[in-house]
Amino acid sequence: MHESAGVCQVAGIQEMALQGKGSEKLYYSLKPVYTNGSHVITPVDAVEGTKIRIRDVKSAEEIEDLMEHLDDVEVIHEKNDRVRQELFKEQIALFDPRSLAGVVKTAYLRKMGRIASGKKVMSSDEKILQSAGKKLFQEMAFALDEEPTQIEDAFFEGLTAAKEEYVASLA
Repeated sequence: MHESAGVCQVAGIQEMALQGKGSEKLYYSLKPVYTNGSHVITPVDAVEGTKIRIRDVKSAEEIEDLMEHLDDVEVIHEKNDRVRQELFKEQIALFDPRSLAGVVKTAYLRKMGRIASGKKVMSSDEKILQSAGKKLFQEMAFALDEEPTQIEDAFFEGLTAAKEEYVASLA
């Protein structure tokens, strides 16, 4: 799992001097699973000061546990839009599916609440829902050997009770 490219397969490891002669280092050559024709090169060793992180995709068991306990995933309760967006960024930076699930759940519930109240969906929430959702659903799909759209549908179905409760709390 590459922090910005998402689910990737290691195509190879090679030594390159990307910063000029004498700077040879080992790099992963990664192919994003859900982006055809894309290619990512990232250092094997974490370099001080870089923000690029990679990790193994979570196991099917961990993902299934997350899906079974969506009600337990924390919702971010913050009324101030700017503060909430910062909290979303902090959760996304944790680079963990449970944190991403909390962001997606929060943005989705806010979206459904605004629609139920006859208000427009905020573009900032929609962007967060799309970007965090893409990362989350792709990792879950890969771990469970499913299509991301199937996982997305199952995730939002799992939030039905939470959605009804959230919308009712707004009335």
